[in-house]
Amino acid sequence: MNKHRAIISLGSNLGNRLELLQKALALVEAHSIKILALSSIYETPAWGFESTPFYNACVQIETHLKPDTLLKTLLQIEVKLGRTRESTKGYEARPIDLDLLFYDNLVLSSDHLVLPHPSLHLRNFVLAPLVEIAPDWRHPVLDQSVSQLLAQSSDQDHFKKIPFKKWTPPIFDLFPYLVVEGNIGVGKTTLAQKIASTYNVPFIHETFAKNPYLEKFYSNPTAYALDVESFFLEDRVQQLQHFWNQNNLRAVSDYNIQKSLLFASQNLSKSDFLIYEKRFKKTKSILKKPDLMVYLHTDIESLQVQIKKRGRPYEKHIKTAYLENIESGYQKLIASDLPYPVVSIATKNLDFESNETDFQSILRAVFQASFL
Repeated sequence: MNKHRAIISLGSNLGNRLELLQKALALVEAHSIKILALSSIYETPAWGFESTPFYNACVQIETHLKPDTLLKTLLQIEVKLGRTRESTKGYEARPIDLDLLFYDNLVLSSDHLVLPHPSLHLRNFVLAPLVEIAPDWRHPVLDQSVSQLLAQSSDQDHFKKIPFKKWTPPIFDLFPYLVVEGNIGVGKTTLAQKIASTYNVPFIHETFAKNPYLEKFYSNPTAYALDVESFFLEDRVQQLQHFWNQNNLRAVSDYNIQKSLLFASQNLSKSDFLIYEKRFKKTKSILKKPDLMVYLHTDIESLQVQIKKRGRPYEKHIKTAYLENIESGYQKLIASDLPYPVVSIATKNLDFESNETDFQSILRAVFQASFL
């Protein structure tokens, strides 16, 4: 299937404008549409009628959907968010407005869709966010870049640019205790740290380096499996109990206590695992449950590249089969009846550490779990 690039404008001036825009983006992504670039939010006067100001933005997407199907999807999202289009009323306040501006360089005119959008070059509330994400995109009819269109615009309306961080959804209002999980080298700590910093919440960091048996285990798994797993379990339980006894209300962690059982099932003999499992279930029952788990996953080759890149000496002995078994264990865990939702994120081609658009896409996936 061919991939196409398109640009959508978003607007809202009725209800909780920010939340509606955030939900609209999450619903767009729920239709397997990839967001490539997202503008800041611009507060602008109502255009063509008297009303409260709008929040407006533009987003560049990549999609397999054809233009008519993409438009239909956008209209369905509008309905889901409370919008009813009534063509006889003209301009009016609305909770959400999703307009298809460009679809590649396609020029199209039908009863239902005109491309490019016939009025985009007349409206600063479209052009300003559009220039931010695609300044060189050329209008295939007017044969000018969107930067040129804004410079020549006759629209006299002023707009206020809102800091990009305003896009950050209120995920801790919905899920006060988040855990980030995934295979070795997938980026759990990096993501959890960034979330903690962004929301100014405590970060519970697994202190794996304290385990005196870890390096020995990777060199000789059979001899040190029970030692390494027993130490991890005791250390994790003590850390979590101490943290939540401090009357903390919110937190993000780079591990889920459930991983103790997952790794033990891969590393211990059957007899040792049965003993370990009983102990685990007893201790787990006294710990606070997560409100949501973010599960990061990618292919084994990418994991190996990242493991090599971070250069921990004791990890150089990790074998492909071991990573495959751990991945299988996580898949079984997710398929089990967990008492909290799981948001699964494929990290291939995602740079959530340095790319703010990619990072925000993960936050929206978590946010999406609250209303889908």
